[in-house]
Amino acid sequence: MQLLAGVKLCTGRVLTNHPHYEDKSLRERTKQIYQVYAKRSPEEVYRILRSFGTDLVILEDSMCYGRRHSRGCRLRDLLDIANGHTMDGPGENEPDLKPSQYPRFCEEIKSNLPSYTVYFSKVFQNKTFHVYKLAKHKKTT
Repeated sequence: MQLLAGVKLCTGRVLTNHPHYEDKSLRERTKQIYQVYAKRSPEEVYRILRSFGTDLVILEDSMCYGRRHSRGCRLRDLLDIANGHTMDGPGENEPDLKPSQYPRFCEEIKSNLPSYTVYFSKVFQNKTFHVYKLAKHKKTT
């Protein structure tokens, strides 16, 4: 939230999502936007972000890797469970959870594989976050 507040103040850009303001509709929007931290394909993430008119996406390492919380309490764990995917790391998973066919988006996008660069290009990074620009008018299936 602090990062997004700073972006809004310094740039005046429209924010796709700011989780500080919340109602049922915004909770669902947040869940969709946060798929950038889930195990999803680059095409799926691109389609979700474009559906909200997103041009740039900021990925925070602390949210992607989530090392400060117990397993099952990290954002990425909550997304995995909500998406029906097994959680990463040691420990038991519920029997109805299945492995995802995709790696974690926020980690894999940094590899610059063609399956990602066709949709996203890095425009900035520092030790805390990475900013990617979404490609214009990519046809998704």
